[in-house]
Amino acid sequence: MASLRCPTCGHLFEMDYTPAMPFCSERCRQIDLGQWLDEEHSIPVDIEKHIEEQANRPLDDEDS
Repeated sequence: MASLRCPTCGHLFEMDYTPAMPFCSERCRQIDLGQWLDEEHSIPVDIEKHIEEQANRPLDDEDS
């Protein structure tokens, strides 16, 4: 059986015995979700590049 370390609490657990993969428990899964919702975690985005790409995007017929 493969052992993994929970990304939230660091607990070592057997992946076959958790319904909350990749977390050791539903509690750790909920903690992680809360951190994303509180913006403690994020995916880096170059906002200026994103705005420029959106400004240069051709308009679709649906957007008119």
